[in-house]
Order: sequence, then C-alpha cells, then structure tokens
Amino acid sequence: MKVFTFFYNRFDSATTSISLHKNNIEHYVLVHNEEDSAKFADGKTIKGKEVITNNGKGLAYQRNSALDMMEDGEWAAFMCDDFQKIKSYPKQFIMSKTQRIEITNQNQNKYRLKNEISLKEMFSFFPKLIEIAENNNIHLIGFGLHDNPMNLGKKFTNRGLADGRFWLIKKSNYSFDENAQMIDDVCWTAENLVRHGNVLVLNWCVPYFSRYTAGGYGSTEARKQRRKQECAYLVKKYDPLIRFAEKSGWDTGTHIKLNASNNNILAARRNLGML
Repeated sequence: MKVFTFFYNRFDSATTSISLHKNNIEHYVLVHNEEDSAKFADGKTIKGKEVITNNGKGLAYQRNSALDMMEDGEWAAFMCDDFQKIKSYPKQFIMSKTQRIEITNQNQNKYRLKNEISLKEMFSFFPKLIEIAENNNIHLIGFGLHDNPMNLGKKFTNRGLADGRFWLIKKSNYSFDENAQMIDDVCWTAENLVRHGNVLVLNWCVPYFSRYTAGGYGSTEARKQRRKQECAYLVKKYDPLIRFAEKSGWDTGTHIKLNASNNNILAARRNLGML
C-alpha cells in the first residue's frame, strides 16, 4: 500500500513523516516546489521519499497528484503533516463481531479511549477494513473524529464525514474538486456518497493531529473568507446532501454539514446528472 503525506509550510514542525519513519512505514512526502523542499531539508522533517509536484497552494492539487501516482483500484493511505498520536480500543475488540456498545451518560467513563497505539499497529487494521470496504463497494475509509465516549456507541459510521486528516482511498475514475481546497474532506465524502452510497468510518480508532495551529494552511481567522466561498460552492454543488449549519464560535456561512439520507443522496445524484 502506498502512503502519502502532504507537506505545506510546517518546515521545522511537520511530524508525520518522522512518525512514519519511526514505525518503518515507507511513504511519499508531497511538497509544492523546490523552495519549500529546501526549507523542509533545513528543518529535517522529511524522512520518506520526497515528491515535488510544482502545484500551486492547495491541498486538493496535492491529493490529485497522489492519485496520479496510483493504479486504478489501488488503495492508499493519505495523511496530513501534523500527526500526533492514536488512541484506540484494543485490536482484538475492533476485529471482533461487536458492532455496538450501549454507552450512556452514567457509564461513559468506562468506555473512554485510554489505549494509545502506534502507527504500525493502526496500519495492521487496514487489511480488514479494506476487505469490509471492498465487500460493500466503498472507496473511502476514515477514522474517529473525536474521542467523546458518546460518539463511540457504533463501531462504524457509513453516512458521516470521513475526516481528511487520515484516509484510506481507493482510486477510481474521478478526482478531487480543485474548487474545494480547505474543506476537501467534506467534498470528497460527499462525492463518495453520491457515487457509492456509503463510506466506512471506524469510530473506535482516533488519530490526533495538531489542526488549525500556526503553519499549515493558516489559522482559523486566516481561512475564513476562503472557507465561506467554498462552503457556498459545496452547498450549491451537492444540494441537498450538503447544507449550511450553525456552529458555536463560527461565523454564519463558514460551517456546513452532511445530511446523507437516502433521499438526499438520490436528489444530489439527480442534480449532478448521475441518474
């Protein structure tokens, strides 16, 4: 399996390639240009095989370059550049037939994710996850978005966001929409839902990334205007599968959510000319 991580701007603080190297996982590091390459070399943050794409700024451009390096039907891992750690239920439990835990406000502390695992162990989950995906015509696998115990009742989610910080992707005949550079994970999840009906998100394994720290694609404030434009674009493109949503601490128009009912997926397919 090919493994890709996408580097931008964290010249001396990018962590993912170092962590992959420590776990003896071969990988590609995609950077935008020669100037960035020299800065990453000074920061000693690249430990895999570097690929200079000469793409402009934007994550979707880099994702598409990774797809270009894959064969049709091939699976690959996509990781952001600021990996920190992984918390997970034990592998034996994840691989069991158990699909649901009865978690309540009263017993939730019992089910908190307390077990930290290595990247190598997480990667050992992938063959089984890919087998499940292949058996269900799923092309996108994601992992837990957060470790709130109340979100851990179900082992898998099939209609929610596959967070773009860590994906397993099967290459098909479509690519990333380059009009969605900042919220490409919402876009890619929606695209997979309209094309394949489901995604596969393993809630019981949560990888942690720095997210929205200085570096990368900028602070939350720096992203605001571009995010508004992309939100409006995706709401229009995938209506009614994606809709605007209010979120505490976020400006109006800067947050969207998936509404992945069967009817909404069908309507989005129709609006996209897929029927």
